[in-house]
Amino acid sequence: MWLLLMLLAWLFNGLGVFGLRILAGMGLAGLFTDQYVMYWYLGGFVFMAVRLVAKKTWPDRKEIGIGSLMALCSISGTTALAYALNTHNVPGNIAFPIANGGSLFVVVTAGVLLFREPLGWYGISGCVLGTLAIVLLSVS
Repeated sequence: MWLLLMLLAWLFNGLGVFGLRILAGMGLAGLFTDQYVMYWYLGGFVFMAVRLVAKKTWPDRKEIGIGSLMALCSISGTTALAYALNTHNVPGNIAFPIANGGSLFVVVTAGVLLFREPLGWYGISGCVLGTLAIVLLSVS
């Protein structure tokens, strides 16, 4: 079940920012970005709330705190991306790789420095391939 939920999170994370690009391309980002982001994250919250109620389980304070912090970071990043696409007319082939590269950098740095996670051969290969993919996707 965990794998299925992670795959759903991965899918919807990509779809969420894709919708921002559609709004910007249609010239509607200035009008509807706040509503789009609010309903997108509200949908995820409701999905998980229904799932928790159905399983009759509740998160503890630590889980709520960490989840809230993660949600705040995600919402801030998504809103900043929408702002870059709309207000400054940053092209999608520039904005998305920078956002993804920044996320990759923050996650790897936090894992290594804060949590003392060893990267190892697979981790280093993943970072290099991920960075290479971002660079290749941004070259136009």
